[in-house]
Amino acid sequence: MSRLAARMLVCAICTVFSFSASAFDLSGAWTADATNCDKVFIKKNNRIAMTRNSGVFGGGFIVEGNQIRGQAKTCKITSRKEEGGVLRLIASCSTDIAILGPEEVSAKIDSDNQLTRIFPSFPESGISFYRCKL
Repeated sequence: MSRLAARMLVCAICTVFSFSASAFDLSGAWTADATNCDKVFIKKNNRIAMTRNSGVFGGGFIVEGNQIRGQAKTCKITSRKEEGGVLRLIASCSTDIAILGPEEVSAKIDSDNQLTRIFPSFPESGISFYRCKL
């Protein structure tokens, strides 16, 4: 391999890693009402779970790696794109009784601990979620 080719390869690798390092960290427990974190989530054996009555307090979801868990369904993130402060995900989801088709989810990144789910068909409406500190 020539020196020029080796330098180009190193630059390409550095570019890939610099983009992934700055990607938004979605990991954690998220709820629509940050004051209800302890009513929506519990920590058992160093793992975050949803309480039995989480839906009564606004519900939420848990992100661990490429998996999103909610009270009724679990999704695996198959594609992720972040552009201009908007995070776009494609996820394959299932419930206890059915496999659902791929879903597209878009969210505006408001801060490290807040995002707003946006609906492309209704851009004026959105649902804010807050990361819980457990």
